[in-house]
Amino acid sequence: LMRALMMALLALLASAGHCRVGHASAHPHSLLVRAPVARRAPVARREIAAMAEEDVLHATVRWLPELGSEGPDDGSAGGEGVMTLPVFPLGGVCYLPFSSHVLNIFEPRYRSMYNDILMNGSRRFIVTMVDPASGRLAETGVIFYLDDLKEVSEQTGDAVKYVCSHSVIGRVEIERVLNPMAWFTRQTYIKARCRVLSEPSIVAAGATEAAEEAAPSAVEAEVRTAMSRVIELQAELNEAPRFTSAMKTALNVSRSDEDQAVWKMIGFWHALQERRLMLVQNRMQEDISRRVVDHFKSSGKPVQGQVRLDDLPADVRADLSRIQEGYRSQLEELAEAPYGEPFQLLLQARGHDERLPLFLWMIQREADK
Repeated sequence: LMRALMMALLALLASAGHCRVGHASAHPHSLLVRAPVARRAPVARREIAAMAEEDVLHATVRWLPELGSEGPDDGSAGGEGVMTLPVFPLGGVCYLPFSSHVLNIFEPRYRSMYNDILMNGSRRFIVTMVDPASGRLAETGVIFYLDDLKEVSEQTGDAVKYVCSHSVIGRVEIERVLNPMAWFTRQTYIKARCRVLSEPSIVAAGATEAAEEAAPSAVEAEVRTAMSRVIELQAELNEAPRFTSAMKTALNVSRSDEDQAVWKMIGFWHALQERRLMLVQNRMQEDISRRVVDHFKSSGKPVQGQVRLDDLPADVRADLSRIQEGYRSQLEELAEAPYGEPFQLLLQARGHDERLPLFLWMIQREADK
């Protein structure tokens, strides 16, 4: 919330459009209806712990031990699919397979990491979620592949070194962080031994055609029915942002190589949750900006350059705090939706049969709301 407040103060006269720094969604906008400018009442926060009440969500996110708590590495682990890769933890964000993202690189250790993956030709690194409570890394992460890198240090005064475009090309299970103390010293990036995860293949012996022609499983049919119901409810309630009716024709959660069909649907769902979060963030920033601009207008002073919070009078700062508090519960709930544990559970699921019931639960919860 404080970050959003400062962003608003530094951009009082800027456009209300918002883009989360370091990330670019790869999902088509045509399947989403954008929201009009309107105030939505705060929503009570639902704790992720409540998921344990559902039979389908007995699973919990698997976290690695706290960094530095493990004993010496005897180097005995190995085998097929095991490799060592750099790790770039990106907070409480869960990234999904078959998506694309842009990162702005400014920290010295990650500037070094990009130099290294370019020099050795791998162009790969692990991105994994960080537990906000304990600082532990999620056991399951994704592989970012560097598609393009632009040197922008001259344009940014060296505040940002690189702007990098990536594709998420797979999932990994992290076995061990090999240099955990680097996380604390920040002198270099951490590396991990990991095992590449893959879905059971359906390609062999004409299985692809058979899978396409096979009747959907009971869970697949439930997912399609539940998703169609959500689309209808969103339209009926004029919910925004929402899925368009075109989403009905795009529904496909059948088995496919690396479960791409399901990940595509999950990606659309993820994009919807992101839009909602960005909408509320924009509204809060607009309210903050409006209050600050009103203060300057009433005092007859022009808004020039940056505005520091400490330079504002006590009554204005109190109003800004009330604006923040009014959005707190809604932002906390929405922040859990696209970036929290539900999507991490989908990521760590062992395969189609384990992933689909989790996705169904998320859709049914949306319908209930």
